[in-house]
Amino acid sequence: MERWEKEGVHMKKNTAQLTDSAQIANNPVISSEKYLQQYGIQKSYLTYHNFGSKIVEYLEIGMPYMIMYESLDTKTGRTVSFEFTENSKNYLYSSIHELEKLGERPLHTHDFYELTVVLSGEIKICIENEVQTYHMGECCLCNRNIHHKEIMDTDFELILFMLKEDYIKKALEQDILYDENGCPYTRSSLFHMLFAKNKEISFYTAKEYIDFRINSSFHSEPFYAIINALINEFSEYRAGRRHLLMGYICRFINLLENEGIYQIQSHRAVLSKEEDLVYRISLLLEQRHGIINRQELEEALNYNGDYMNRVIKKHFGYTLSEYARNFRMQEAAKLLSHTSLSISEICSRLGYSNYGFFNRIFQRRYGMSPGAYRQSCGTGSD
Repeated sequence: MERWEKEGVHMKKNTAQLTDSAQIANNPVISSEKYLQQYGIQKSYLTYHNFGSKIVEYLEIGMPYMIMYESLDTKTGRTVSFEFTENSKNYLYSSIHELEKLGERPLHTHDFYELTVVLSGEIKICIENEVQTYHMGECCLCNRNIHHKEIMDTDFELILFMLKEDYIKKALEQDILYDENGCPYTRSSLFHMLFAKNKEISFYTAKEYIDFRINSSFHSEPFYAIINALINEFSEYRAGRRHLLMGYICRFINLLENEGIYQIQSHRAVLSKEEDLVYRISLLLEQRHGIINRQELEEALNYNGDYMNRVIKKHFGYTLSEYARNFRMQEAAKLLSHTSLSISEICSRLGYSNYGFFNRIFQRRYGMSPGAYRQSCGTGSD
């Protein structure tokens, strides 16, 4: 497929193949020392917290979505990846040495929904310490906060759809149909089930993942047609790109939810004692938009502040105060995109007296200033 070839990946028999050794030789060898920077990505919207932990790593994306193509050739021991976001493209690959390091990494969790789509071969995924194998055409949808990791020991090609909740909600809301009376309605989706459960019991406890297993009526042509169309749009910044991407994502979700093609099964994991505490801390921070001090947390939850700090650090790589700050930034982003409050008013509402400090931490969190973020949401400027 031409678009893949322009990006350095050659399509054969409807699947993406590894670039040749000459192309790879022209790229810097990747080291495992500082992960993203050492993996050839100088600027990425994928952020790792708690990196190097033996227990769990926590990932965030600073954009509404990120799409990643990955392939592994066990004969050469190389992985090839392409990372697409709203405004960037990155290419990276790793050698057998880095592949071994990847295999030693712990489970990870993240703040977005992740849909793994197998293009060819098979991939093993350890999900909450159970190993599931997915073959060509099969998919796995992980809710937020599911602990998992890919096991890098078989040849595969896959696409990872990393989708923020606001983005996928907007995409589904815009997929409007009309009944015989001309009244608009939207399609029901498995994502709506996850949204409802997350709202009911918070994503910190709704630890669910959904398998999509192909049945005998599966045909690869529609599957690859949508994937290739998506990659075409991801690879170019053309007029209408954002709307087309949302449309193709909705179309692909609709394909997966066709029970004539896929067998769909939902799984749920159980919270540990520490995870339950993480949930309770997170729920309180969510309700208070992060505006709460350690003493108030201790009194509300009846736990020692130092212990809560260690638990949050273990699970997310943040201190308790840094973790609370994330909830303030989420509220700031919400107010910027959904209200006409000035930035100074938002700053004051969230308890910041220093506008410069607020601006710096917001930019660190979202990769742009509050004003630029507001403009990107189409809600005007201060």
